[in-house]
Amino acid sequence: MKRMLEMLYYGEIYRNEEDFPKGEKFEKINVKVGLENDFTSRLGKAEFRLYDELLTTRNERDSYYYLETFIEGFKIGARMIMESKFKPVEL
Repeated sequence: MKRMLEMLYYGEIYRNEEDFPKGEKFEKINVKVGLENDFTSRLGKAEFRLYDELLTTRNERDSYYYLETFIEGFKIGARMIMESKFKPVEL
């Protein structure tokens, strides 16, 4: 059974938000990412396969990292709400 925060992170819970950010900064970055097609068109088959494997592995790593970071940030936010609403218990 998936954790609720993991389901939220992967978009399995409807959030009523835009999927992608907007704005000039995002557009400038997106143009740079578009240069990838120019780069990959210059690679041979072996280099392209290696590059594709590198990107796939990096995406897997980043997805896992962002999921765990999202969950931890959510937990911190929940603890902050709890602390601001309730009197702390002395141990």
